Amino acid sequence: MFKHALICLALCAFHSTSAVRAADAPAGQPCLRLGADESLGPSYARFEKFFTTLYARAGLCVTSVAMAPKRIEQLLIRGELDGDWFRPSDYAAEFSDRTVALPQPVFGLEARLIWLKKKPFSGKPEDLKGLTVGHQAGFRWLEAHLPQMGAKPFAISSTAHTWELLERGRIDVFATSGIHEIELLGHLPDREGNSQENIGRALWTTVAFFHLLHPKHADKVQKLNDALRDMIINHDSAISLDIPGIQPARLAH
Repeated sequence: MFKHALICLALCAFHSTSAVRAADAPAGQPCLRLGADESLGPSYARFEKFFTTLYARAGLCVTSVAMAPKRIEQLLIRGELDGDWFRPSDYAAEFSDRTVALPQPVFGLEARLIWLKKKPFSGKPEDLKGLTVGHQAGFRWLEAHLPQMGAKPFAISSTAHTWELLERGRIDVFATSGIHEIELLGHLPDREGNSQENIGRALWTTVAFFHLLHPKHADKVQKLNDALRDMIINHDSAISLDIPGIQPARLAH
């Protein structure tokens, strides 16, 4: 009798869980899984909410999975993820044979330069030539564009070492995104002479970022693109992504 009751309880729990999952997915469709950049820190929750809203407006269910960008790239190409939150325009073009990008950019992300003012650097991107420029490992846009500026890239596994590397002269400048710049400045070591007044900061450029899907979901591109354009036109996108370092996306023609 007791064993029978346990079986019934287990079956009830299974059907209850299945019902909840079915309710989460419109028309009984399973939720899509998106790779989400785990390094976004405090901004992560804002982006997660944004993509949940975007997919809901397109009549789709989605869940975001935090992991390193390199891991996202591998799993998406293998079809073990359904999409990637966002990648820069040149990445989307490079992998256009293995991924599908929404035509409408999601936002513009600022590429920023940081240095100690005691270093004679003008803050102009063209003056990066010959300098050793640190960047967080895995930031493909920086990895590709720093050599184009004549700079010597210096990959850093953890930005926790950035200030020490700048102070010791191991790197001349640090390049990062506008999102990560704010967090980095918040971890400026509390030492004499260390203040934001002694830190040089400059905008390098603003890069358009696109949402990517695995080709098996090409049929969903139009719905998602229409939903994204609607969010931008109605300023819902700007409100949701009101994050330092993020610029509102321009409507694609």
